[in-house]
Amino acid sequence: PFDNENKPIVDMDDKKVPLNYFNIVKLKKDQSFEYITPGYETCIVPATGSINVNIEGFETNNLGTRTLDVWDGEPEGVYVPTDTPAQVVCMSDNCEIFVAGAKYEYRLTPFAVRENEIDIVQYGSDDTKTHRKIKHILGQKQVDKVGRLLVSELYTVGAGGWSGFP
Repeated sequence: PFDNENKPIVDMDDKKVPLNYFNIVKLKKDQSFEYITPGYETCIVPATGSINVNIEGFETNNLGTRTLDVWDGEPEGVYVPTDTPAQVVCMSDNCEIFVAGAKYEYRLTPFAVRENEIDIVQYGSDDTKTHRKIKHILGQKQVDKVGRLLVSELYTVGAGGWSGFP
């Protein structure tokens, strides 16, 4: 598999997708990762493992409940405002973290989204092969707390299913 060495896969002001930011960060126990994205709001989502996050004094501990893979539980995340430094520390043996971002000029307030706060929605049907389950980490429930960022996990349900671009 590709190793991005914890460097952004889609960086700020990317020529092809300048409004987006995306990074995958892999850490071992007690390792830390720090970043700041001027002009971009972001959301940190542990795909596996458990992390502590500090966003200029706002602390979220033991974020992430999955141990093996993304099928091993519900997602959690933490919102990081534009121009705000964030520090992530791995609390489990290993962790893989997704950092998704969108260009946004205003600085809002950080907050965590725990597994009991995500918005789960199902669309489509098995008959049309469009049945899908969407787990919104930053979605309608957080619409008044974020700028432009929408962060979700989408699972196609059933054999031979498909999904279009959201």
